[in-house]
Amino acid sequence: MTGISEADRLDRPKLDVAAEVQLSALPAHHHAAHTHQAVLDPDGVFTVFWTPDLNKQEVVWEIHVRTPGWLGFGFSSSGGMTGGDMITAWVKDGRLFLQDRHGVGELTPPLDNHADWRPLHARENDTHTLLVVARDINTCDPHDYILTNETVRLLYAWGDSDPSNEHPSYHGPRRGNKFAFVLMPFYQKRVPEDAQVWRVSQSITLPHKQDTFYWCHVEKIPKWQKKHHYIGFRMIYGKNARSNLHHSIAYECHMQDGTNPSWILEQYVGHQGYECYTPNMPEHFYQCRRFLIVWATGSEGEMLPERVGVPMGDLHGGATYLLFETHYDNYKLKREITVDWTMDIYYTDKLRQEEAGNLALGHSLVFSLTVPPRTPFWRTVGHCASDCTALAIPSQGVNVFNVMLHGHFLARAIRVRHFRGNVELPPLMEDLNYAANFQQSHVLPKEVKVMPGDHFAVECDCDSSNRDNATFLGWKVRDEMCNAFLSYYPRIDLAHCRSSPHPEILKKVFRLKSLPENLNLVAYIYDPEVGDGRRYQEAVNTLPWDTLDRQLINNRITYGDHVIQCQYNYGVCMKLSTNLTRYPRAAPYVPPEDKACAHVPMSAAHLVPSSGHPSTPMAGLVSTLFLTVMLASLAVPSYKFFRKLQCQHIQFMLMNVRYGEVVHSVLSECGSQPCFQPT
Repeated sequence: MTGISEADRLDRPKLDVAAEVQLSALPAHHHAAHTHQAVLDPDGVFTVFWTPDLNKQEVVWEIHVRTPGWLGFGFSSSGGMTGGDMITAWVKDGRLFLQDRHGVGELTPPLDNHADWRPLHARENDTHTLLVVARDINTCDPHDYILTNETVRLLYAWGDSDPSNEHPSYHGPRRGNKFAFVLMPFYQKRVPEDAQVWRVSQSITLPHKQDTFYWCHVEKIPKWQKKHHYIGFRMIYGKNARSNLHHSIAYECHMQDGTNPSWILEQYVGHQGYECYTPNMPEHFYQCRRFLIVWATGSEGEMLPERVGVPMGDLHGGATYLLFETHYDNYKLKREITVDWTMDIYYTDKLRQEEAGNLALGHSLVFSLTVPPRTPFWRTVGHCASDCTALAIPSQGVNVFNVMLHGHFLARAIRVRHFRGNVELPPLMEDLNYAANFQQSHVLPKEVKVMPGDHFAVECDCDSSNRDNATFLGWKVRDEMCNAFLSYYPRIDLAHCRSSPHPEILKKVFRLKSLPENLNLVAYIYDPEVGDGRRYQEAVNTLPWDTLDRQLINNRITYGDHVIQCQYNYGVCMKLSTNLTRYPRAAPYVPPEDKACAHVPMSAAHLVPSSGHPSTPMAGLVSTLFLTVMLASLAVPSYKFFRKLQCQHIQFMLMNVRYGEVVHSVLSECGSQPCFQPT
């Protein structure tokens, strides 16, 4: 980020926290079309448009509300008022009333100490209020939210009439929140004029005895005379889709022995389909392994960059047949629930300059992903080993332009760490506010080059505080997963680059008698036998978890040997010189110093942004250790109290890399049980 100078920041106009501005004093506002937009409420009352400017380090917001009364707008990590950062505003008697506030519990949000929203324009008529304001990405105010590329909740509220005093009246049900990426390039680009549409639809009545239901069916691309590129998709929600549809993935189907796919798959075209991963599903479906489209709850769709497309058709380097795997939920086991959805798939015969592919990273889809009960912090990891990328990625590398993170409802944060040799590079993607209900893909602000020999670690930080039994990897939403999907060019044959903890480590830490020899850790194995008449999940659930050192167990699993899964399109494993991997011995990534708030006195409030998480792992750890050592050396009375507050922060950060003995001695002072609870 370029950023503005400190002098320019200080020169920006200062306003009272409860400003009254004459509308005539505001300059005429002529803003170009905004880059982002979102309708925040179900009835279309509250709409926001915005444009981030990374050079100016600000975001301009244009807010349209169907009310002649007051409006409230702001940000929150959780969607609740606590920790929220917001404004209230209304227009009355030719004046704009603009108030900077922050959330404290369920009370009326108090005014900030100083104002950080700059009014640019406002007006109202008999039915609508319009407000245009600018706000710095980082205001350096400890009450304010630091905007990032992570998931944020946009808060909204409104009232039907102007306040009679300085405080708006209670909003009642006229409020809510909606997920968004504020700074990231917008994922809903305009559909190109040369795009054509292939429409895929499905209508399924869910079985009332299953809370999770997977359905697989085959579609054949339209018949063309020449080559076409896939360029994007849009999801259209039908009956019960927003409440009962969890994800739909389109896999390319390729035959590993070179057989013409039509000889095998044509018979399934037009067939309603089969329940996935059951004996009834045709064996041939397992050869449809390469991701083309990944849609999950919360996403509206996406468009590829203008110069990127994916080839379609077996004769043109793509696939003629696609397998759609669709995940439905029926938590309440209701009868006669029919779910309808439609996906518009965009393609063009105006071929793009670059041909793209998708690569799946993370924890292999096997039993070893295990989260103990009642555990506020537990890390799961899956590696894409350097041995795999060295074999699969060409010497010139590939360019990643899009990342989708995928976990279920225990995941609180997901990051994709990137290693090259003995150095850790900036994270490919990190979302410390990850929410399973908002699985929109992340468009990277700048493409990232990946070279042969690079290593990735997908880390998922989980919180199982509210679960009395262990959680395991599986298809249900109450099971867990830890994955990332990279979109990149040029296209290569690598489809899956994952790993899972070595079975011998699992035997030791979970006190298992045995595991089957020659476990196939690239197959879907969820509950193997453990040698004493029990299966894995039962054995793990009967452990005396309240007496075990869960942090020590987590560290041994996380930082021990992992078994590599490195596969071609067809689900065939690449032949590597080793089948084991682990974290590289690399210097941890240290982000550049943020000088935006250099003019603000350092305080403990600035160590952790309003999201409740450090802005970067190393930055948070370094600042915490610095203040810990400083306070200890001064022997100030507040040291013990400060240490109690910071223990949770240090323990969380230590999970990121292996640090030295000094850091571990600090951890020992905090105690062995993790006390960090992600928000």
